[in-house]
Amino acid sequence: MPARKIKVEFFDDAGTKHTITIEGNLTKEKINRVLDYVELMGRLQPTATSADRSYSNRKFERIRDILEEFRGRTFKSTEVQRAYEHRHGEQIPLSTVCTYLSRFADRGVVVRSGSPAEWLYTVKPQGTISWDSVFSR
Repeated sequence: MPARKIKVEFFDDAGTKHTITIEGNLTKEKINRVLDYVELMGRLQPTATSADRSYSNRKFERIRDILEEFRGRTFKSTEVQRAYEHRHGEQIPLSTVCTYLSRFADRGVVVRSGSPAEWLYTVKPQGTISWDSVFSR
């Protein structure tokens, strides 16, 4: 298989240009890490302190916290989107919610059923997952 190459360029809120190029054996994990970096750096305020950028403010963890509300029942990604927007007072694209739910499904946190046209999710019961292992991957 030929080497693959991706290049991501974006400007953060301070106007700094970020360019990331990866060439070679690209995995989903590597691409996800790049996208996490883009999300993290692209949304920083120029005056933000390190406390403002703390790990707990990341969307991944925010969505994880929201999933606790859905434990014990089946839900759709649109329900998570509405809960996120209600709780945090900011909009989040449905595609972002779907991406994170897909990651949680890949990591064994939620069970996904249905079809790509309408995925249904169920949070696994307490004691069957460890959030520490989810964030260490």
